[in-house]
Amino acid sequence: MGACLQTVPVSFRAEDRYDQSLGRLFLPGSMIDRGVEGDRLAGIEKGLFSAEVAGNEKLSPACRLIRFARPEGFPDAKPGHFVSVRVNSFSVPLLRRPYSIMDLTETELLLLVKVVGPGSRLLAEAAVGDRMDIAGVLGGTVFPSPAGEDAVFVGGGTGLAPMIFAARTWKREGNTGNSYLIHGAATSEELLGTFCESDFTKVFRSTMDGSEGYDGDAVSYLQSLLNDDTISGSKLYSCGPAGMVKALELKVSTRFDSHYTSLEAVMACGVGACRGCTVPLREEDGRKLRAVCSDGTVFDASQIAWEDWE
Repeated sequence: MGACLQTVPVSFRAEDRYDQSLGRLFLPGSMIDRGVEGDRLAGIEKGLFSAEVAGNEKLSPACRLIRFARPEGFPDAKPGHFVSVRVNSFSVPLLRRPYSIMDLTETELLLLVKVVGPGSRLLAEAAVGDRMDIAGVLGGTVFPSPAGEDAVFVGGGTGLAPMIFAARTWKREGNTGNSYLIHGAATSEELLGTFCESDFTKVFRSTMDGSEGYDGDAVSYLQSLLNDDTISGSKLYSCGPAGMVKALELKVSTRFDSHYTSLEAVMACGVGACRGCTVPLREEDGRKLRAVCSDGTVFDASQIAWEDWE
């Protein structure tokens, strides 16, 4: 999912559980995460946490890396999960900001932030020691592991964040397959230099204005790399604008065994209650509307009814 979408603060019911000793609020069991494969991620609880900013690093003129000290009791996460951040304690800006998790370790939670408005600007300007309320871990589905097979990752803009989390997670789990990243951006100011070079076997970059790397979009670049046999893989993973993901599915998905994508969508609640971020899916009993925030954010791209979703 994208790093600059918006959600409203989560509302809670009387039956929700508050742990005063840890200062966190747990969401009901009905919101427990599940994997794309259909298996539930048992034991994961969502909650509200007060997190301290541990670092704020400029990765490019447009993007910053915000490091939060991992709060006590913060749940484990898998690639495709996200958090929703309340950037200050005032009523303006009112809405929470959801961000894909770029990495989660025993000690830190990492978010990639691009300034696009007042909310993201406040987060990007956060100082070490500042505290923010974080709702997480959110999302209902995650990227399935490549299980040792070679994989290609395509990240558009800040859609790079879950690609990095996936690559790092699977490397820590011992995945031995090659991993190739195509990072597409509008301009070189949105690229991150050598930041994630060590996370992938090889990194390729493209810009729409030709200011760095391949001159053109990430999908065209991937087509060129595949046609030249520069890279190959059986698994395709993506996150970025809907137009990019749709083009991947229509133009190159047949070159892979599978294509899973973390979708970007404007959100209202972030937990599936308002149904404001729905995407049409082709299912056995017809087309169904599924919420990106709770039924996703990860979907099998071949099941998305692209003609009904613009």
